[in-house]
Amino acid sequence: MTNRTVAEVDWQDEHFTFRRIWHGANRLREAAKTDAGGFWSLTASAVLAYTAYEGFLNHVIEMLYPQVWEREQAFFRAPPFVGTMGKTLFLAEGVGLTLQRTARPYRTVAELHAWRNDLVHSRTIRDHGTTRADSYARRPKQVIPVAFRKVAQSGFINRCFEDVPALADSVLKAAGQRHHFESRELRKLGQAALWGPVSMGGASSKL
Repeated sequence: MTNRTVAEVDWQDEHFTFRRIWHGANRLREAAKTDAGGFWSLTASAVLAYTAYEGFLNHVIEMLYPQVWEREQAFFRAPPFVGTMGKTLFLAEGVGLTLQRTARPYRTVAELHAWRNDLVHSRTIRDHGTTRADSYARRPKQVIPVAFRKVAQSGFINRCFEDVPALADSVLKAAGQRHHFESRELRKLGQAALWGPVSMGGASSKL
């Protein structure tokens, strides 16, 4: 009986979760154009756009600043770098990116951040007043949460989907220039932060 040796391979696979989420955000945005419940599709798309942006920041921090990433929750819980916008400022400082905080795209992403917080940390909205009975009968008063009004505002969602990738691309480009793409993991993203392959991997024979 002949003994057969089965070859072995070393393999590696990774999934850029933030890119998959970004693709999902865009699909929801497109679906809203024909969906009877388009308002909720737009709301969900904005939440996913924000989530994808933070996921990208997490990826870059992990690649370039692994010691910071190991204590991510504690590090980004206290000033001067708090939360998602704190991560943005931390990376901008680290890679030498000058942010115009009163202009797009940073201003839009900060606006999206505030909107997301209003939505996630929602509370019951109450109001009261006095009006004519016949007027109230024709159109009962309704309190609409600010987060909902924001989605209905012309241009907010469009600006989010323009400025989220624009700011992410700026961070990626600056990181590449400052670090000369010394990080092999960072080079995998190419020139676009959120658009591109969502996974990659391969195998090599063991000698």
